[in-house]
Amino acid sequence: MKRFAPVAVVLSLLTTPIFANKLERNLEERWRGAWVVSKVAVQSDCAGFHTDNDVNGTLVSSRGRWTFKPGELARIDKVDLKRSRVDLYLGLPEPVLVASLDGPFTLYGESRCLVELDVELPRSLVSADDVTGIEAALGRILERHASQEEAQSSRVWNQRKRDPVPPDYDRTLAAHAAWKAEQVNAGIQARIDRAFEETSRLTDRITSDKDYMAGFSAGVEAMRGIDLSQCGALMSRDFGSFGSAPQAAHAATGGGEAQQRFARGYQDGQKLIFGLESIRRLPSCFTHPRETPAVNRSSN
Repeated sequence: MKRFAPVAVVLSLLTTPIFANKLERNLEERWRGAWVVSKVAVQSDCAGFHTDNDVNGTLVSSRGRWTFKPGELARIDKVDLKRSRVDLYLGLPEPVLVASLDGPFTLYGESRCLVELDVELPRSLVSADDVTGIEAALGRILERHASQEEAQSSRVWNQRKRDPVPPDYDRTLAAHAAWKAEQVNAGIQARIDRAFEETSRLTDRITSDKDYMAGFSAGVEAMRGIDLSQCGALMSRDFGSFGSAPQAAHAATGGGEAQQRFARGYQDGQKLIFGLESIRRLPSCFTHPRETPAVNRSSN
């Protein structure tokens, strides 16, 4: 004989999503946009996404790169209610100072930190639409406030400030800018030297063959149709990166050796224009170190 679930259980399963949606709206109205001060340590990778923090009671588990002690100030951006969990998405207004390497230099920049608190709840709290019970659970890990100013007046706030940059960081930035300019200029000079070499070699390859000259003229026109007035356009191309002659032009030569001569001329015509334009324009692309704005030495 089949056994049927009690009517009360069926009704509970049917109505739980409705109550959950209502409960989620109630929680959002009370918590979304609120300022909070944490009562537990939380973690974040500070990499542009919310880092998971699993919360069970007052125990928090996470593998975030940065650890923030209890008393951290945050703003709740989103509330997401599950069957037995509520996820809070927090943004920390105070950034962290992140170091990065560029060549022999250590540079510093600010990074914003985001936290996701996945708070485990008794399922009965959700099914019973128990806002008070859920807020009691959240109250064990967060102190809620109506404004940032109010939260900052809390005795729980840890008053964390972003670490300052090293005292000689301005000199580091100046040295880095000079080094960066040297790297860029070395690349430009290498391109200029290559352009002289390639255009010099072309004079030994140019012939009076009609098929070659037809291809050469077509290559010159093709390259003149490309905008090479910008430094980026010149540096992004190379002598080995030109396109082949159009198939229609190949067909007009009748194929065979004539087609090969046309193709060689087409390539050489492109290389000549590219080389001459590189020699003419690249010297104006040399860069000079500019004063680089430093990260504030301390957070206000």
